[in-house]
Amino acid sequence: MRVSIRLAIAYLKKQKGRTISLVTSIALAVILVFTLNVIPESKSKHDIKKAYENFSDYHVEYSDINLETVEKFKKDKSIKDISDVVNLGDAVSNKGVSISLNAYNYDFMRAYGYETGPYGYIFVKGNEPKNDNEIVLEEKALKEMGLSDKLGQSINFNIIKKYIDENNQNQIYSKEKTFKLVGIVKKPDGFYDDNLYYKVKGFTKYTESQSILPKELVTHSGVLKFTSNTPSISMVNKALDKYKLDENRFLINVQLNEAIQNYEMTKGGKIKTSNKLIPMIASALVIYNIFNIILIDIRKQIGMIRAIGMSKKKVGYMICIQSFIVLIIGLAVGFLLGTLASYIGLRYISYEQISVYISKESIIEPVLIAVVSVGIATIFTIYKCRKISPIEAIRSNNSSKSIKKDMFYHKAIRKMFGLTGYMAYRNIWRYRTRTILSILSISMAGSLFIINMVGFNQYESNVDSLSPLIMQMGESDIILSHDSNNSNEYFNEYTKDEISKLSNIDGVSEVTKSMNRRGYLSSNSELGIAIKGYDKNTLKKLGRYLGGGSIDKLEKDSDIISGIVSNNQSILKDLKVGDIIEIKIPVVNGRKVKYMNQKIKVAGLLTPDYVLNVEGGRDSNFQVILNQSSFKKLTGKTGFNNIFIRLQKSKEEAVVSKVKEIINEDSFKKMESKYENRKLSTTHNEQLKKEILVSVVLTMAISTINILCIVITSIMIRIKEISMLRAIGMNMKNIKRMIIKESVIHGVLSVIIAGVFSSYNIYKSMQRANEIFSQGLGIEQAYEFNVPVVEILQFGILAIIICVIAGYIAQNKVSKLSIVDGLKNEE
Repeated sequence: MRVSIRLAIAYLKKQKGRTISLVTSIALAVILVFTLNVIPESKSKHDIKKAYENFSDYHVEYSDINLETVEKFKKDKSIKDISDVVNLGDAVSNKGVSISLNAYNYDFMRAYGYETGPYGYIFVKGNEPKNDNEIVLEEKALKEMGLSDKLGQSINFNIIKKYIDENNQNQIYSKEKTFKLVGIVKKPDGFYDDNLYYKVKGFTKYTESQSILPKELVTHSGVLKFTSNTPSISMVNKALDKYKLDENRFLINVQLNEAIQNYEMTKGGKIKTSNKLIPMIASALVIYNIFNIILIDIRKQIGMIRAIGMSKKKVGYMICIQSFIVLIIGLAVGFLLGTLASYIGLRYISYEQISVYISKESIIEPVLIAVVSVGIATIFTIYKCRKISPIEAIRSNNSSKSIKKDMFYHKAIRKMFGLTGYMAYRNIWRYRTRTILSILSISMAGSLFIINMVGFNQYESNVDSLSPLIMQMGESDIILSHDSNNSNEYFNEYTKDEISKLSNIDGVSEVTKSMNRRGYLSSNSELGIAIKGYDKNTLKKLGRYLGGGSIDKLEKDSDIISGIVSNNQSILKDLKVGDIIEIKIPVVNGRKVKYMNQKIKVAGLLTPDYVLNVEGGRDSNFQVILNQSSFKKLTGKTGFNNIFIRLQKSKEEAVVSKVKEIINEDSFKKMESKYENRKLSTTHNEQLKKEILVSVVLTMAISTINILCIVITSIMIRIKEISMLRAIGMNMKNIKRMIIKESVIHGVLSVIIAGVFSSYNIYKSMQRANEIFSQGLGIEQAYEFNVPVVEILQFGILAIIICVIAGYIAQNKVSKLSIVDGLKNEE
C-alpha cells in the first residue's frame, strides 16, 4: 500500500497540469451545486426569520366563530395553545375604513406577536380602554382614516355585523357608535408591507352589559397553535372538516407558512436539479477523459512496474489513491470558493444583510455527487488499466488508432476546408470515445442554455397573455379598487375630484367607472353574487359579449328593473332572456345598512368570453349588471368604488406614478397595474435565468478543460507524426491551423447536437403547454414553435470561441518542438 501511495503522489506531481485540471473540474462542479443549495436556502432561512418577526408564530387565525366551537377548540388534543377574544363586528369609518372591533385582551395581543413583545402589538401611546366608549386603534388604521394620533379625540363609526338568522338567511346589523381614542398600538412595518391578508384591529372594553352589539350577535376571534412545530395545511383542512368551518374564518398564518414552504422548495424542483446535474455529468466526463489521458502517459511506467512484480491489485490501489487525493483537494477548494461565492451571491440578489446558512444537505449533496462522479471514472480507468499487458506497454505508448480508408464524404471535406481541415476531421475520430464524451459535455451545456433561454424569452415576450395577474385585468391597464379586508364597500368610493384628475392625466386614453356590491341570489339557498352599476359608455362595450337580449332594454322605464346577467358555469340552469330573478342587495339609508329583496328582469345574457376578457369578469360566477341610475335607486350609493383605466403604452410608467400621487392610497385604496404586474411576473424569471447562466458558464468552463486536455494529449501522442509532416514540407502555420480546426470541430458538432435536441424538446414542451392552455383557459396556440435560431447562434458563438481558445493554448505545445526532437520521440 505504501508503494502505491508514493507512486500515486509521484505521478500526480509529474502530471501537474492534468492534476490541476482534475481538481479544477471537481471544484467547479462542487461550487455550482453548493451555491445553488446555499444561496436559496440562506435566503429562505432569512425569510422565515422575518416571517416570525412580522407575522408571529401562531398557526391559524380564526374569526367570527361561536362560543360553542371555541370551547371545542380548547378540548381538541391537536390544538396545544389558543388565545381567544370576543369579536364585536366591524367598526366602519365615514371613509369606508373597516376595523375589526374586539374586546381588549392582553393575552391575545401578546399571542398575536412573536413570543412576548418586540414583534407583536406594542403601545405607541396611551393606555387600555376602561369602558365600551373608549377604543384602542392600530396606528395604520388612523393613517388610512386620515386622522391624527391625538388621544382623547372622538371618532364616529358605524358598527356593522353580518350574520345568518334562524331561518338561514343572510342579514346585516348596523348601528352608529362614537368612541374616544385612548390608545394607539402598532405592529412592525413588514406586517403591512408584505401581507395581503391582514385586517386592522381596534380594541374596546367588553362586559356582559355592553351596548355595542346585541348579545346573540357576539362571536369570537383569536389565534391558535397546533401540536405541530409549524403551520400545517393538512391539520387546517382536518379542522375545517371537523368543525364545518368556512376557510375564510379559519385562516392559516399565510406568510409564515409560505416562507416555510419556500424553504422546503429550495431543496427540489426540476430546473434546480438539471442545473446541478448537467455540470456534474460534464465534470464526470472530464474526470474520466483526464484519467484516460494520464493512463496514456504512464502506460509505459505501468508496464515496467508490472514487469518487476507489482500486482494488478496494487496498480488499482494506486489509481484509487490518485482519485482520492484529487477528490479531497477538489472538495476542499470547491467548498472554500463556494462559501465565498455564496456570500457574494447573497449580497448581489438582496439589499439586506443575509447570513450564509450551510445545512447538512448542502454539504452532503455535492460530496455525494463528486464521489459518485470520481468513483465511476475511477472504476472504468482501473478496468482499462488491468487490461494492459506489461510487454505491450513497454513496447509502445502510442495508443492512437490506425487511420481508416477515406469515406465518400472525405473528399468533400477536403475540397471545402482544405488539407488542414481534412486532417483535423480525421484526427478527432482517431480517439472516438474521448471526442464523443467531450462533445457531449458541451452539448449538455448547450441544451440547458437553449431550452431555458427560449422558455424565458417566450414568457417575457408574451407575459401579458400568459401571466394570470395580467390576464385577469382584461383590457384595463390600471384598476383602482379598495382593500376588501380593510374597506367596506357600502361606504368606500372615489371622489369626483379624483376621477376628474385621473381623466386629465397625460397618457390616459379612457376611464371607465363602476359601482360594486356583494349580494345574494334568492333561490333554494342564498348564493353569493356580484351586483354592478355601469354608466352608458361601459354598458355599450358589453354589447360584444352579449349572447342574447339587448343592452338598450336597461334604459327603458318598467315596473321591474332590468339587468344583464353573467351566468358563468350555469349557476342557474335554463336561465333565459325575459326571466325574473330575485336578488338580495345591501341598501344604505344615511348611515344605516340593511338587505332588501329586489326582482330583476333578465334583459341579456353574457357569454363566457366576458369572464375571460373583461376586467372584473372573474369577480363572481353570477353577476347582475345594472345601469347607473337603477343601481343608485336600489342601493342609495352615488359614488364609484371601481375605476378601470386604459393607457397609451409609451407613457405607461409615468401614468402609473401619477395615479399613485392622486389617490395617495389612503382609505385602503388599492391600485393594480399591468406595468407593475409585468415587473413582478418577470422578476422570478430573471432569477431563474441567472441560475441557468451560472450553470452554463461553469459547465462550459469544465468542458473547456476537457477539450484542452484532449487536444494537447492528441498532439503529444502524434508528436512524431507531426514532426514527419514538418520534415516533408508542411509549415508550422498549417499545423497550427489544423490544431485550431480540430478544436473548432468539437464546438461545431456540439452546437449541432445541442440545437437538434433542444429544438425537439422545445417543440414537445410547447405542444403540451398549448394543450393545457386550450383546455384550462380556452387560449388557442399560446406558444408558437419556431426553431430557436437566435439562441442556437448565441450558444454556437460562445462554444466556438471557447474551443478556439483551447486550440490556441494547445498549439503552443507544438511551436516549441524541433523536428529532430519530434522524430526521435518514441513515446
